[in-house]
Amino acid sequence: MAWRLWKTEKRQDGTRSWPSDANQSITQLLGMYLGSDAAPFAAWAAPGISFTPDVEPVLRNGVQGYQLALWFWLFAEKHGTISARMVRESFCLLAEAAQPSSGDRINALLDFENRLAHSIEGISSLERTFHLEGLSVELPTEFFLATGFLRLAPESPYAGNESASLQGNDYKLADCFGHATEEALAVFRAMIDAVDFDAKTLPNWKWSAHPGAAERHLQRRYNNSLFPLHRQMVTAREVYEARLTDAQALHEISKELSELSQSFSQTTELPLNWQSFLEGYRDYVDRLDERRLAAGGQNAALGEAIARLRNDILTTWRTSLHKNRHSLATLDQEEAQRSERRALLYGCDWTAQLLSNGSLIPSDEVVPALLSESPSELERVVTGLQAEPRLHETLAQCRATAHRLVNESRSGGHNLPDMADKLRILDGTPGQVPP
Repeated sequence: MAWRLWKTEKRQDGTRSWPSDANQSITQLLGMYLGSDAAPFAAWAAPGISFTPDVEPVLRNGVQGYQLALWFWLFAEKHGTISARMVRESFCLLAEAAQPSSGDRINALLDFENRLAHSIEGISSLERTFHLEGLSVELPTEFFLATGFLRLAPESPYAGNESASLQGNDYKLADCFGHATEEALAVFRAMIDAVDFDAKTLPNWKWSAHPGAAERHLQRRYNNSLFPLHRQMVTAREVYEARLTDAQALHEISKELSELSQSFSQTTELPLNWQSFLEGYRDYVDRLDERRLAAGGQNAALGEAIARLRNDILTTWRTSLHKNRHSLATLDQEEAQRSERRALLYGCDWTAQLLSNGSLIPSDEVVPALLSESPSELERVVTGLQAEPRLHETLAQCRATAHRLVNESRSGGHNLPDMADKLRILDGTPGQVPP
């Protein structure tokens, strides 16, 4: 977490010893949170503050959720966001095992607390300030946390009604956020100081909703009889390292894009060979986008940035054609062909990863990975391979290897759901996918 919404004064509870093992630490944290009668969660309300029974449970849940989020933000500050995410996933799975349905509820609450913190991060000092009797008064961060929670939390009685009076609960809740933050930091700073991170100590994890290429291949391998037995086993350590790899891949693309964008923006006058000059920029941008698609993960914002630069390049290109209809039509036709080819070859994880430089899929696992895709995804893969003549031989090799693999797996007594449909799709004639 890049922002700090908590105060910097340090008041630590030095009377307890805390575990250094991350799994032990989150197990202890879970007991504190679910019990709600242990510090710091028991002290969520500021002294002298009380609420009516109809709102008190909702506000308690919100403040305690914020305290819990503080632990993970502090952990991320020490060990990094990917480590914190792994630990948070394990925490929610532990919660689910302890109290069914609590894991998803806690995960949703932590997501909300993150969004709430983000929503007030950009509030300027000027926007925090109001004038009272000639004096400038700057409202504290906790006030915006409180009003944000009351207006945005789905379970809040004030949610969705901007005109509803908060009945003074905003000021009281702000006091609670401030008090609860101090109480949490007094405990959590010592916990975080003590805890180390080693992914192999985590007993479980959750697959990413939008995995990067390295994590996606671990998903394919996991408990999949199409892979050798030793490759079917996946550890939390492997998942952690895969996520680091995926994050680094997107970081490198983003860095190159920034440098390319800066270079293009500094071009004040096009050279005489302006068309090849712009083609070079367009080709570079397209390669970056292909790498983005192959890398996978949560890369939508990066894709939008690439699209903006590409649009700037093409706008310059079209302007330089001086309304030459023939040249503009030729450019538009070429763009349509590029777009169609990109959709066919890079619209599927497997194909995009196969075509990446230094294939992201090990050569001896290309076909098991292909057969791990859903039938609908496999149809798209086959359509793309059929449309690219240079990949026809690859498709033929995949067909032969797929039949051999499936026969071997079936002879070993393994159940392979949807495999008959997948083989029929692979065996389709060029240009036609079997029904």
